[in-house]
Amino acid sequence: YHIGVASCLLEQAPFLVHNARHIYGASAGALTATALVTGVSLGKTGTGIIDVAKEARKRFLGPMHPSFNLVKIERHMLRRTLPDDCHQRANGRLGISLTRVTDGENVLVSHFNNKEELVQACVCSAYIPVYCGIIPPTLQGVRYVDGGISDNLPQYELKNTITVSPFCGESDICPRDSSTNIHELRFTNTSIQ
Repeated sequence: YHIGVASCLLEQAPFLVHNARHIYGASAGALTATALVTGVSLGKTGTGIIDVAKEARKRFLGPMHPSFNLVKIERHMLRRTLPDDCHQRANGRLGISLTRVTDGENVLVSHFNNKEELVQACVCSAYIPVYCGIIPPTLQGVRYVDGGISDNLPQYELKNTITVSPFCGESDICPRDSSTNIHELRFTNTSIQ
């Protein structure tokens, strides 16, 4: 969903992306935000995601099979596709939402010392506890898990943010539900209807 929205924005309103001083994301949104900020081809990124899904489907139980290691695949893809200067392109512009394991607090990381640190921030932000493993990954010596657990829609402090969510709800860009539904659930800064 995020790749599709990013592709559409680049095609229909590129000034929104190119003029944005900050692009934030959590979990899969952090991966897309990273691709946008570092100039990685969204077409290749989308193809990579489809390849991962195909690989998962080859196994009994799909992505739940013990031999399917999403973290390893994600780390390999990021190392292969991100440019060597990705951390320089991302510094101060990209914000990756993380959930600190020790206290469950949200941390928004926007400065990266090198490419590997940016890769590790992406891995942490998309690390789903138990599904991805038992021991969470670290960034600068601190353990983090999926940023969507504590803040799924990180926003710039001035609140002039275009929000994107794959869930029907109150985000600026999200799927529409054709049914009349007055029920809304707010979870980790995300409206879901």
